[in-house]
Amino acid sequence: MRITMKKTIIALLAVVILLIVSQVQAIDVDFYSDAIIGPGDDYELVFVYDTSPLHTKVEMFGGNVFGFITHDSSIVNIHGGELEKGITTYDSSKLSIYGGTILLDTPLLTGSSTLNIYGGDVRMGAPFADNSSTINIYGYDFSEFPAFSLTGYLSDGTPFEFMELTYAYSHINLVVIPEPATILFFCLGALLLRKRN
Repeated sequence: MRITMKKTIIALLAVVILLIVSQVQAIDVDFYSDAIIGPGDDYELVFVYDTSPLHTKVEMFGGNVFGFITHDSSIVNIHGGELEKGITTYDSSKLSIYGGTILLDTPLLTGSSTLNIYGGDVRMGAPFADNSSTINIYGYDFSEFPAFSLTGYLSDGTPFEFMELTYAYSHINLVVIPEPATILFFCLGALLLRKRN
């Protein structure tokens, strides 16, 4: 009877501990030095600051972040993972997106900050950029519509549709890169010319 009671108590304690551990919530984090966000990391808000005279660089390869808030001349590069809500950039900070599942719901760029979009599954709506802030979109087959909407393909070949660009339209730079088929055509042409010589 005592052994059964002890086993029951131990089993109940194990269940309680598992329930407590499984309900860990995302936390806010401040980065003042270089950092990596990877698979399994879960952050609510990520604040990135420089520690003078060094620039803080944060690389995201996985994980889940609700939002980034960048300051000073910090650099954030997103290669993978999920950004759930968006970004706010200050000063001369730079945020670049190369991959991942990214929701930029009303991104705010201030000062001389920069947002570079190269690839990934990016959804952006109603960005706001002021002063000398810029949004650079790297891709091809861009089509602009009268309602300040933009479609095309990012440099990694992912199609996109950005809507409600009214408050950032004058701050958006479309950087046209060759389509993958065009690059292949030029490479084949170069090989043929080389064989002739």
